[in-house]
Amino acid sequence: MQEGELPSKCLRGTTLLTRPGLIHTNALTPPDLFWRIAGVIFLTVGVLIGVAFAVGPLVLLAVYRNPWLLLLLPLVPAGAWMAVKVFKHGQTLRWHYAHLSEFTLHEDRIEAVEWRTPFMKGVQIRADEAPRERTIPLNAVTSVVASFAIVRRTTTPRHAIPIIETAPVLYIRYDDDGRQELLSVPFSSHKDEGVDRWLGYFAGAGIPLFYTPRTLFRHDTQILTDADRLKHLNAAADLIPYTFAEGWLADEHELGTQWRALDTAIRHEEEARDPELKDKRARHSGRTWISMALIFVWLMIAVFFQQLAAQWGYLEPFNPLVSFLCVLAFGFAFFHRLRSYLRWPYMFIYSGGVLLSAIAALIPSRPGLELEVSESFFIAALIYLPLCWVPYVVVKAATKKLRERDGKSPELLGSFGDSAAG
Repeated sequence: MQEGELPSKCLRGTTLLTRPGLIHTNALTPPDLFWRIAGVIFLTVGVLIGVAFAVGPLVLLAVYRNPWLLLLLPLVPAGAWMAVKVFKHGQTLRWHYAHLSEFTLHEDRIEAVEWRTPFMKGVQIRADEAPRERTIPLNAVTSVVASFAIVRRTTTPRHAIPIIETAPVLYIRYDDDGRQELLSVPFSSHKDEGVDRWLGYFAGAGIPLFYTPRTLFRHDTQILTDADRLKHLNAAADLIPYTFAEGWLADEHELGTQWRALDTAIRHEEEARDPELKDKRARHSGRTWISMALIFVWLMIAVFFQQLAAQWGYLEPFNPLVSFLCVLAFGFAFFHRLRSYLRWPYMFIYSGGVLLSAIAALIPSRPGLELEVSESFFIAALIYLPLCWVPYVVVKAATKKLRERDGKSPELLGSFGDSAAG
């Protein structure tokens, strides 16, 4: 490559210059205006919800003096924590977008100006925070791994799995006085021509290239440090040798096919040695089950609001139909949350939880309106028992259909970034 041959033009998030020895500058950019506005709206709503949770239960308890409202008291500290947390997160985002890293590729070296990410737990950004500057001689680079970074993760009701927008990232392994180190160079988009500049130059310099679609880097939060990524890449058995040919977008399709075949073979071999491993990989975590237990708390809170509606004259106190629809709606929410690994015993977990909630609602109810509402809820729980399969079957069938439409394999979910996104 001759000096002066590079065109002088500006790309999204990158700069191509004609200074002698300079190949490419990759300067990270903030999200598009749409996502910045959406972020401001989301944060504002989050603060308002937190304030409502912190103040609302106290106001309701002072006005109505109903013992059922004591169930809402845990929302007071949770709401205060949420409001403060969301507000501080907005300040963190503002700082982060004003301090984005920059990576420059020269003919003989790589220069990096890296700002610490404020999203990692325990990281405190100081007022006099300074970036880390690194200069890596090109002859110290031992290999480069091309992969995906998660730009953002969006969940919508229409999709059985989250929509993941990704962008390229290059993991540059290099030698520093006998120690192996890693430099992560993320790009803003798959359409960024800068990634081809870097990959093409590394290939021309004879530096080994590899590929893995496993996501070890996120733009919106830090999931791993460079030291963690280096350990993972050194231990990985699924790195695919990468021969740079037509460019990142064109090459990735074939590389992705090769990697999925290798990953499937590795998984089958591991599961053949340990038959229970497949189920272990798919099972829900303890944190998920704790969050699912909250559904029964909200179900009991719904009983209070039904009592309130009956008190105001909007509903008849004894109304099993309304109670049953409430139980059914929460049932759909329960199974939808567990849709990634849905098993038939979950029907009995939910129906049993509903029955216990109904009994718990009956015990403290005072004779009159409160007791009538609680009795209708108990009858609704009994009616639901023989119909507990309905939301389970509907959610399971809908999830299967959406996965088939999206062309996703459940065994590979979470293993790699969505190569079609971004």
